[in-house]
Amino acid sequence: LLWPEGCGGWTTLRENGLSYSLDVTKSMYSSGNGTEKMRVGRFACSGETVVDLYAGIGYFTLPYLVHAAAAHVHACEWDADTLIALKHNLKANAVDARCTVHEGDNKASLAAFAGSAHRVNLGLIPSSEAGWPVALAALKPSGGWLHVHENVGSASGEEEAWCGHLLATLSQHAGTLGCRWQFRVEHVEHVKWYAPKVRHIVADIFVTPCPSVTSVGM
Repeated sequence: LLWPEGCGGWTTLRENGLSYSLDVTKSMYSSGNGTEKMRVGRFACSGETVVDLYAGIGYFTLPYLVHAAAAHVHACEWDADTLIALKHNLKANAVDARCTVHEGDNKASLAAFAGSAHRVNLGLIPSSEAGWPVALAALKPSGGWLHVHENVGSASGEEEAWCGHLLATLSQHAGTLGCRWQFRVEHVEHVKWYAPKVRHIVADIFVTPCPSVTSVGM
């Protein structure tokens, strides 16, 4: 690709009925996540608060708001150029009134949405593990959904081993937060091949309170 000198890099793409604009000289557009963006748009999120921990230019934020009908999305992003595109795209798709953009490290923004989310999107690869404690702290006390992205090897047993690590680590973090939750893998979506023998996957984790234990007197 030869980009003429002096030309700006701002461009607009249409995908799945959504308008995505960005400066291609400063930010990237990920076309490989198209099937996952469509899947997110099919979620039933009416009345829900969603936290998108790695919003980018609005890859998943926009489907949650426009197609899945989320009531509100907290979109976290720390790159200055990407933030310009994100804010533009929210207005261009007429959903800016239902989205709060948090600039900077999502850990620093946690206080603004802690305990409020019905679901959290963790759309960062090769690994979103650094955001798992933030995601749990964002969930409502009653739990909710985590959509956890990761690059995982395709050899036999690697996906299962990662899912086991995910569940064990989430349980440890929940204990640190003082939350008595149980975690279940409801679905694993194969998004794309990231590299030879490496898949980009998304684990849909359903989080619910642990059943109460009632002592029975003798």
